[in-house]
Amino acid sequence: MIDLKSKSVVVTGAESGIGRAIALRCASLGAKVCAAGYDAAGLRETVALAELSNGGRIIDFQLDIRDTAAIAAMYETTRVEFGQLDAVVANAGVVALSPFEEVQLADWERIISVNLTGTFQTLWHGAKMLIEQGRGGSLIATGSSSAVRVIPNAVAYVASKGGVHAMMEALALDLGKYKIRVNTLVPGQTATPPLRAIPGYLENAASVLPLREVTEPEELGWLVAFAISDLTPHMTGSHLKIDSGRTIA
Repeated sequence: MIDLKSKSVVVTGAESGIGRAIALRCASLGAKVCAAGYDAAGLRETVALAELSNGGRIIDFQLDIRDTAAIAAMYETTRVEFGQLDAVVANAGVVALSPFEEVQLADWERIISVNLTGTFQTLWHGAKMLIEQGRGGSLIATGSSSAVRVIPNAVAYVASKGGVHAMMEALALDLGKYKIRVNTLVPGQTATPPLRAIPGYLENAASVLPLREVTEPEELGWLVAFAISDLTPHMTGSHLKIDSGRTIA
């Protein structure tokens, strides 16, 4: 049984999709959750959808993860509201598809600034807080199966997520001495709202997967809850991969 009653968790990108599923699952298992993201209305909806039990609690915090001051304020709010931090799930990110020869520098810089630099800032501030507390903790960032098996017309996105994968392994090595576990969530084709909105997309995506089904965000929520729980005290430097076999097909 996964029990998060003693945990305080920050989840970015929690306004929809995978981030929302993670925030809701953690709160349902008793965690105190700061659901953070760019879309204030989406965050309010996440909070409204929460089913709290076992002492669970959820608050929302609107921010752009490219804003260092906003990230610092998010963690200070977490400290004030919950008294501690135990885990960070750096899930916020963006995607854009374009043939390489049409990519503009501004496109590249936007993807890298959010997916890689923004993720770094989220983890850096969170790790500082965990180190100051001296009780260890858990950091998770959302990578992508596309960083393992690349997709066409996504050079900036693939590069940003490949950077996340490498960064997380480096952090696992550097932060182990503080008893901070660092792992990477690696989704495949997942039934998020933007993909559901594209007619036939998920059906076509599922047809080439070994399991012939795409992943639901809720399954990833369960995996992250397990990874930040006390059931996995020695899991670090790992790829938490649920992709219906996409990276091996």
